[in-house]
Amino acid sequence: MIAKKYLMFFISSLGATATPGWISAPFADALPANQLLVDGNACGPTCLLSAFRAGSEKWRASISKIEGDTDSEKIRKIISDYARRPSSLDPKKARWNGRYGIASPDLVAMANELRSEKWMRSVKQEIFFKKSREEETALLARVHDKLSMSLKKGLPPILRIRRVAWRTPKGSSTKHWLMIKAHFIVLTGLPEKLPKETKSFKITYHEPWGGKTLSGRIHISNSKSAGVTTLIARFPGSDIGKTLINGSEPTCLSLSSAIGLF
Repeated sequence: MIAKKYLMFFISSLGATATPGWISAPFADALPANQLLVDGNACGPTCLLSAFRAGSEKWRASISKIEGDTDSEKIRKIISDYARRPSSLDPKKARWNGRYGIASPDLVAMANELRSEKWMRSVKQEIFFKKSREEETALLARVHDKLSMSLKKGLPPILRIRRVAWRTPKGSSTKHWLMIKAHFIVLTGLPEKLPKETKSFKITYHEPWGGKTLSGRIHISNSKSAGVTTLIARFPGSDIGKTLINGSEPTCLSLSSAIGLF
């Protein structure tokens, strides 16, 4: 009888702590890993550590097999054992290096190799550029649907964001939105549903630059970002690439893709 009372209390406690209308990572309280403990361009391998241990039991079990007593040791082990392998984009080069970081396809390959069981779902990349004749509100709904899918399946998706600037490329006389710096973060929560015709939605995420838990918004472009062919990430806590901006030139964070269970 006592055991039954404790069971009912535990179940009721779960209901009390759950946030209605919000989808969270399976283990949302997992601490974010800090790339700065290893390398300023180690956001990709660091995000793999953060995403796996904030995921469901099988993903946490997979990453727990990586040797190391600290996050820095585990990140270095992921780099030495997986990121030093030949890149699928250029087999003559390693997947990761300290100058350029890592490309999304190679991060996908590493994620799938880190799975402890081959029967586990395959990690894939999803591109988030606007399709021909696609309305921006439709793009917002499509991105929300894909990100929700990965969270529900047990793996927090890793988002690729890019600092872009309205700048004239070398050898050209016309300004374009140019990529200045790319970065990876781990999504840990978002609303279950979007109101009709909404133009943005809130998210929570793990920022590997410093190992922080932050929140921000993903929204459609406005007059300041007109012409950007992706959604815009308004992340006040993420200053990626800001030091590379020239004066007061227009700039924003672009959400270009994600890797996860799609």
